[in-house]
Amino acid sequence: MHFNYSLVAGALSILQYLPKAVTASVSNTTWDYIVVGGGASGIPLADKLSESGKTVLLLERGFASSYRWGGKLRPQWLEGSNLTRFDVPALYQYILENPADAAAANILCSDYVATASCVLGGGTAINAGLWWKPGSADWDTIMPIGWNSADMRAATEEVFARLPGTDIPSSDGKLYLQKGAEILKKALTSAEPPYEFQKANDSPDAKDGTVSNAEHFFMHGERGGVMETFLVSASKRANFKLQLETTVTRVIRQGKQITGVEVETPEGSGTINVTPNTGKVILSAGVFGTSKILFRSGIGPKDQLSLLKASPDGVNMVVEAEWIDLAVGHNLDDNPSIYGIIIALDVETYDYVGAFNTPVPEDAAKYLANRSGPLAQIEPPLNPFWWDIVTGTDGIARAIQWSAISGQLNDTTGMVLTASLGRGKTSRGRLGLSLDPSTPLTINVTQVPYFNDATGADFAAVVSSLENVLKIARAIPNATIVLPPEGQDVAEYLRADFPPSMALNSNHWVGSTKMRRRCGKGVVVDGETRVCGVEGLHVVDAGIVGGVPAANPQAVFVAVAVRAGEKILKLDGGHEW
Repeated sequence: MHFNYSLVAGALSILQYLPKAVTASVSNTTWDYIVVGGGASGIPLADKLSESGKTVLLLERGFASSYRWGGKLRPQWLEGSNLTRFDVPALYQYILENPADAAAANILCSDYVATASCVLGGGTAINAGLWWKPGSADWDTIMPIGWNSADMRAATEEVFARLPGTDIPSSDGKLYLQKGAEILKKALTSAEPPYEFQKANDSPDAKDGTVSNAEHFFMHGERGGVMETFLVSASKRANFKLQLETTVTRVIRQGKQITGVEVETPEGSGTINVTPNTGKVILSAGVFGTSKILFRSGIGPKDQLSLLKASPDGVNMVVEAEWIDLAVGHNLDDNPSIYGIIIALDVETYDYVGAFNTPVPEDAAKYLANRSGPLAQIEPPLNPFWWDIVTGTDGIARAIQWSAISGQLNDTTGMVLTASLGRGKTSRGRLGLSLDPSTPLTINVTQVPYFNDATGADFAAVVSSLENVLKIARAIPNATIVLPPEGQDVAEYLRADFPPSMALNSNHWVGSTKMRRRCGKGVVVDGETRVCGVEGLHVVDAGIVGGVPAANPQAVFVAVAVRAGEKILKLDGGHEW
């Protein structure tokens, strides 16, 4: 069965603030904190650190995305507005549907095997904007001592007070193109036993037998997110600076003491230093970016450092006697996502990909005037979401998140129901440098974190949940199940059509710089976010999150960054939190 892969998968004026984003440069100025990476973690972390009055430099390798920060990329119909392609929710899928266009525009990182954004905002600038409030079980399962639910409560509430999210993105209070979603919600809430419909972020702990509309971090009909909240407040402070188009290649250290970062800019290369003895570098470049910087800094497993030493970049490495052997890249986690059920059904269709350049005139006018209508939503229509908890033979409760998208399925219309295995999964993978001599600095997934657990309980949980949802789908009036084929055993279907590979990735990568309360075997970062064996170097991003939560993890990364900022300031004699 072939289907359209687009199915798988009022503004504040810019003049209200004067953004302090500047183009790349290398300076002799020293900084109390250098934060590397302007994404879901780096932006809120820099904001929190700048509250102290100490100097903070936020370095982003990419260019400005949102118009507020100087972004310029946009289709013709947005000319004359204060919007770019990154500000309009409905335009996000065009990047995934047109990777060549995105690569040519340098939107996507060319040196990672996974899809990753290399513009200001990181993944928050190009993804679906899903925004689920983490529940207690998430924190207590995926984070170490000192980062459990009681520890994370204040940071989580702070994040959601500033960025509450919405399940109705359009400013007119309406959801569009919801025929399929309503049919499916009725089937789920009428099942035996029934799923309970609720607003998920009002009850973040209720992720079993519940169904919800999608929650997004969008604001007043635009993408919004961390760039319109945390970055705005940071930019108002004289002690904060955002510098774009600046790639950090490695951290500079004298023995074990970090002194600054080596950078490459369009103007040339050089170093930017931290305040002697007290300054800190915090890597927030994401699972792939942070691992690469650590490897190039002589920090990581010896097999990876030896591989890098033999590459053309090896001449720039510290001597082998100063390598620090840490398990960077191990413990990698991500949701395996399986479009487990495809239903032929009478639903609305909408050409969102075509809308990038030639939107329906009335819809474009409505959006430009009021930030309302179908262009205020992501494409394809993504509703509803629902969750199952399946306890395996190993006694571990695993969360399966389901989502549905509806629209054109090649020669018919219908819905794709996708299962993602989340919190509680025990399969893990690994990152590493590419073995291809032509691309020695590409970060690759050398072992995928899917269905390799010893007991097979990860796979069994997905089978159990799919069988239950398939039974519900078969009861939908006038629906035809296209996949799995009628009569085929569900486990056989999954093994045949969805073998473990990168094709299953949800792009929710976490865990590559394992954090525990104290340093020890297999640990990269301690409970204060300090890199083990180094002075003045921290990691604060998805890499220190120990596993995937029950729902999309974006809010987890933001809350972890806020909590990490508090911890770092306390270490430095700042605020008492």
